Amino acid sequence: MSASPPTDAQRERAAKLRRELHEHNRRYHVDASPTITDQQYDELLEELARLEAEHPDLAAEDSPTRRVGGEPIEGFETVPHAVPMLSIDNTYDRDELRAWYERTLKALAKEQTPEDSSGSPLFVEGGPEQAAEIRLACEPKVDGVALSLRYENGSLVRAVTRGDGTRGDDVTHNVRTIRAIPLALRASTEAERPAVLEARGEVFMPDDVFTEVNRQREAEGLDLFMNPRNSTAGSLKQKDPAKVVRGLRFFAHGLGEVEPAEAFASHGGFLAALREFGLPTNPAIDTASGFDEAWRYIENFDQRRGELGYATDGVVLKVDRLADQAVLGATSKSPRWCVAFKFPAERVRTVLRGVEVQVGKTGKLTPRAVMDPVLVAGTTVRHATLHNFGEVARKDLRVGDTVVIEKAGEIIPQVIEAVVDERPEDAKPIAPPDACPVCATGVQIETVEDQETARYCPNPDCPAQLRERLIHFAGRKQMDIDALGDKTVHQLVDAGLLTSIGDVFRLHEKRDAIVALDRMAEKKADNLLAGIEASKARGLARVLGSLTIRHVGGSGGKAIARGFGSLDALRAADVEAIAAVDDIGPITAASLHDFLHSDAGRTVFDDLSAAGVDLTEPMAAASRESTESPFAGRKIVLTGTLESFTRPDLAEKLESLGAKVTGSVSKNTDLLIAGEAAGSKLDKAARLGVEVWDEAKLLEALAETAG
Repeated sequence: MSASPPTDAQRERAAKLRRELHEHNRRYHVDASPTITDQQYDELLEELARLEAEHPDLAAEDSPTRRVGGEPIEGFETVPHAVPMLSIDNTYDRDELRAWYERTLKALAKEQTPEDSSGSPLFVEGGPEQAAEIRLACEPKVDGVALSLRYENGSLVRAVTRGDGTRGDDVTHNVRTIRAIPLALRASTEAERPAVLEARGEVFMPDDVFTEVNRQREAEGLDLFMNPRNSTAGSLKQKDPAKVVRGLRFFAHGLGEVEPAEAFASHGGFLAALREFGLPTNPAIDTASGFDEAWRYIENFDQRRGELGYATDGVVLKVDRLADQAVLGATSKSPRWCVAFKFPAERVRTVLRGVEVQVGKTGKLTPRAVMDPVLVAGTTVRHATLHNFGEVARKDLRVGDTVVIEKAGEIIPQVIEAVVDERPEDAKPIAPPDACPVCATGVQIETVEDQETARYCPNPDCPAQLRERLIHFAGRKQMDIDALGDKTVHQLVDAGLLTSIGDVFRLHEKRDAIVALDRMAEKKADNLLAGIEASKARGLARVLGSLTIRHVGGSGGKAIARGFGSLDALRAADVEAIAAVDDIGPITAASLHDFLHSDAGRTVFDDLSAAGVDLTEPMAAASRESTESPFAGRKIVLTGTLESFTRPDLAEKLESLGAKVTGSVSKNTDLLIAGEAAGSKLDKAARLGVEVWDEAKLLEALAETAG
């Protein structure tokens, strides 16, 4: 039976409810001055939900009812950022902070910029070396999860995590459940709403929400979350939006892509506009004229940050004027126009009761301290990393010692030192293991200048390593096996269907057993087997980068595969020949050579060969054949967004044509390929006189090469 059409009164009521609920969200999250209780808000929301359920054509894309979440998803799509989300350089030292400020003054003085955005003089008369103070934005550094929100014509179309800075995971379906984030930007009389607006910021979990979440988990017999940031990250990566923790908040603090590009003149003006549009910003943000004022802000904020009700670990200083930000530019990793001053980590004392040994995917044995529980930086800590047994010896740690611990970056607990003056007589030295605690294989010890830096279990079939090795092997940047994610790996290992890397390519023989597993079914099993079959064609570079061979990562595997072209040629090479490959040193060469000629190495490569995995490198031949291409031998940098390629795909294509693709522009760069929203790399290329191509010229050159 079809739903009856809504009456005019019902349409008006639904529209009014949507307006009221959006306004109440703004009052709560932006103005911090709610005018109704949570219960009253929920009652209004329930009324709107009933109306929309009875009359589906009343529902709107930006309705507050959409925050309850949609259907669960299969997985997360990784998408490129229109403008990279760079990390911020940080310091714990006042003198280093002042040095950053003085470098910034000097860099801007050289440009002799006459005025700031308000028309007041930025530099005093008398030359560029006599620069006046710079206006800085001072922002609390919230300990949350970085997120980019993209609005088009006022509507939220995508929310993406930072990821690796150039690409992140699309978590829009979960972000829509967060009340602090508007689904639509409100029109404003104070600022014109851009056609495209990307606002970057932090999603975070307030302390009271974190406490309540852990209280509920404890009541349900579940493990407690370690800290609010990890809880937030886990919540955003839920595949079912209904499981996203309610009560997450968001503060916007950064600008991504914007159209028109000149929409804002200053950082402060940008934040003011965001508040007009309904996006929350941190009310503790302020501005300072010069270093001394900024330092006073930092000192004052440190005194009151414990009263905020959410975790912060420092203050970010940003040059306010956007034109000055453009002048200062960025390195390959961080903007030059901002810096984070991090507060020293809290240190506390507790008693070391024992040491556990964990075995990682590379076989590395990591000692972990077991201690009396102690509260540090807002969470209860029972374990802390000891890094390696060389560090244990250097710090002379003993079981029974009183030890000082802190959280590195207020996240990872670590033991700083033992309080030797309080050492009990029965304190026991910590003996490093001579064999793997899981498989009993004798360990290998790595040293630097007679100082032990690591112990390794050399057995690749060690059960402790197997799961992590398999997860790494199947990963997107390695063999890229669809449907073989973390949970599936654990499920197959638990069922005894995976006991080695080679078993991955024998799973087709066990299809019936796979289908019989819980939550597997035929379609998922067939997708898994299809993903495995497709991975056979990835080539030798991907294989080498996937096997967790010590010192051989993705870039090393690529260089080696292109240097030799096939596994047979690589196996025939000695250490010196491997070390002769560009970017490969003697330590990496020796590690790879040892693995190739070990029993474990021979077994895994024989298994892969028998399964039909391609152990040659097509790009090695393509590179040799491409010496006449316009890219051969050239050092190329990519920037901006391209319509025809993702950056990783284009980099792979260019490298197959003999180019070397690097991440940053320098005097040695031969060519910059610039897409839309190209940033500081384009500016630097212009200053250095580097040749620049747009996408049209790139496509023309590629077409000529193909012809």
